[in-house]
Amino acid sequence: MTHKTEAICTNKRRSQNSENKQTKMLVYTTPNALILEERGKRVHFDRKNGEILKNSDSLAVLNEESVNLCGEVEFLVGKITFEPDQNYLFFVVESSVAANYRGVSATEKHEIRRIERVIGINIKSDSTTIKSQISPGSGTKLKQGTEKLMKFFSANKEARPALLEDVLKLFNDSKDFYFCRERDVTISSQKFFGKSERSSEDSFFWNKRMLSGFSPAQVSKFSCPVMQGYVATSQLEITDQINAFLTITIISRRSTLRAGARYLRRGIDDSSNVANFVETELVLNIFEHELSFVQCRGSIPVFWSQRGFKYRPPLIINRSLEDTQEVFQEHFRRLKAHYDTPLVAVSLVDQRGRELALATRFLEHCVKANDPDVTFFSFDLHQHCRGLNFQKLQTLLSSMEDTLKTIGFCWVDKTGEVVQRQKGVVRTNCIDCLDRTNLVQGQISLAIVLQQAQRLGIFGPLCEPPEVLVQTLQTMWADNGDVISTQYAGTAALKGDVTRNGERKLMGVMKDGYNSASRYYLTHTRDAQRQKAINIVTGQSEVGESAEEESEKEEEENISRMVTETIQFLVPTQQTVIAGWGLINACQSSDEIDTVVILTRSNLYIVTYEIDGEKMTDVQIVALNDIDTVQVGPSGSHNRQCARVETLEGVFIWRPSTVRLFNNAAIRLKSVDEANEYIASVAEQIQVGRNMLTGAEGAVMQVSKIAIPQMSVHRKSMAAMGALFGKIKRVGKNVSPATLSKSASSSSTAAQPPQEKLVEIDGNESDTSEKGGEKGDHLMSKILKMSQFKAEAPSEPFASLLPSITECQTKISLL
Repeated sequence: MTHKTEAICTNKRRSQNSENKQTKMLVYTTPNALILEERGKRVHFDRKNGEILKNSDSLAVLNEESVNLCGEVEFLVGKITFEPDQNYLFFVVESSVAANYRGVSATEKHEIRRIERVIGINIKSDSTTIKSQISPGSGTKLKQGTEKLMKFFSANKEARPALLEDVLKLFNDSKDFYFCRERDVTISSQKFFGKSERSSEDSFFWNKRMLSGFSPAQVSKFSCPVMQGYVATSQLEITDQINAFLTITIISRRSTLRAGARYLRRGIDDSSNVANFVETELVLNIFEHELSFVQCRGSIPVFWSQRGFKYRPPLIINRSLEDTQEVFQEHFRRLKAHYDTPLVAVSLVDQRGRELALATRFLEHCVKANDPDVTFFSFDLHQHCRGLNFQKLQTLLSSMEDTLKTIGFCWVDKTGEVVQRQKGVVRTNCIDCLDRTNLVQGQISLAIVLQQAQRLGIFGPLCEPPEVLVQTLQTMWADNGDVISTQYAGTAALKGDVTRNGERKLMGVMKDGYNSASRYYLTHTRDAQRQKAINIVTGQSEVGESAEEESEKEEEENISRMVTETIQFLVPTQQTVIAGWGLINACQSSDEIDTVVILTRSNLYIVTYEIDGEKMTDVQIVALNDIDTVQVGPSGSHNRQCARVETLEGVFIWRPSTVRLFNNAAIRLKSVDEANEYIASVAEQIQVGRNMLTGAEGAVMQVSKIAIPQMSVHRKSMAAMGALFGKIKRVGKNVSPATLSKSASSSSTAAQPPQEKLVEIDGNESDTSEKGGEKGDHLMSKILKMSQFKAEAPSEPFASLLPSITECQTKISLL
């Protein structure tokens, strides 16, 4: 035993003397216990049931043959009992540094670490099995599937619970769990430096339930809170007016309450918890001071759901106003108790179409609550920013200016004293609390950071902020949006290959062979399993909502709605919409609609959606005079036709879906011949639109075969708006260069990229052609008479509530 004891001491000294190295714990097994040891402190787990042994044998008195050193781990995550006799201890074995916290002293630095690998150890496993899990050999260590391989080799020795694999995937596949051993990652800077408020925030403490079987005194030295969310940091050197380093850290904390996948967790529950609740804190460190600002997001706090998954299904309110009001008010009471007042609720839900009922119900609850501590802003982002004119977000920010000053931000000086507190919080939501929400939260954060930077003297009140500061914040919020979206919806808001520069260049490509049907069904199969894993980790009930498949009639209605709402958002009001179609990118093999194509008198809008229709992933705006050829022909040995449009920007190839749109109604196509006729009519209308604009006499070319390329040219650009902080641009060959717009704060100007000709899409683009107008008018008039998209006079969405709003103590702004 002397040799093993010396090994313990040697390892301990090595850990203590190694700078910037995460402290490791040693795992031992004896016939009766699994032992976790760190710096001379030990905890013994009973090999029978995983409980902590109170009167444990000391390693020093055991025979050397009775003790097996299994390896090193970083800390204990907790325990899960899958069945009465299946007790598993979970350990972090690999992590990496994501950012650094400041300690109580300004000179102290504490690492926020990202979890890279978690293992689950059966408390009854032999030492050889445990060793192979902690340190897989070169023959078995795989980036993915290690646990499956372990299960294969150990199948005859022990039965592994089916849910174990899903729990391990939850921790290991996403790499979005974080911890800090020295400073609790679940609490904000204001709470940490408040000294008396340093207890962990249970709603962000993801392994709280996994540790609930142990007393804090037993495991506090061997474990710490784990948080799901996002952490990133950037350091900037400021040299314009001062010489200093500014560290910016973004921390998003996802709540364990009503946690889960998008279609399985919507709205509020009976305990007043809302889905997709995330607290995001932006922290600045400079001159040994720390400044932070906290925002939160969460699903619309009413009982609502969606039937089905595909093509923007309708949103259904499940309970009456009276049955929901108390739960609604309790949710707001909790927010005020946690964050103080004022509570600012920002609703970005559409004030028309399928979202109107939810927007109205949210407002009704706020009016009925009659709460003077609540300020409510309703801002229809899609309508205000129609035509991709995101600078109109300044309307919302200007309306919030006084309220944001009242809320303020937290300021901690170099001695660790809180010299200014944030009072209140901004709660933002759209439907999923992803893309629109992330965009607006990023803009609010930018406005606050600019205030903080001026207070710190980084730049003067009359100076433009450093461009690098604005760009850094934009990129950090874009990345934050990607991660939060993936955790809730399964897909990123915007892929990482897109340049995040405030103007959103139309760049990036869609990968070949992306099978949306497989993705659609597999995603929701995975969602169900992921939900079970989240439930057992967080202690949520297994009983939950389930989304149902649509009928054919409902699917047709959803397709029509998706096309109509795409037009309402993307196309400026001054432009005339000739036609809109739901089509299929020919580069993918399924029959699920993933592309909406909109034809106006001057442009072709090509929009790619995720299969559910909730999220735009691509937007390409092509000038009709940039179209070279339009072709129709089969793409293979079968008789199905495709349309091929060749432009200066690349080639687009589409197949018809099983549904066509006519007079704003969706009609099911019953044969291949009908589908071929439909795609031919799409090509013909695009060709007519080009001829009208250019005065040309071109015709659709019938070809013997259309080759499907290895890649589509759809460009990752608008993509759910997670990183949009300025105007999207359209590239065209016959337009003059334009100076790129400032960020939405109107405080910085980005440099104009060289060798590009740009025109702003700002809702004021002329719809008249420069040539060929008279010649094409008679052709276009025939199409316009058949157009299924008629202009609708806008109506006041909340007219019936206006008298109540004027008498309400809740401060309500309808923008």
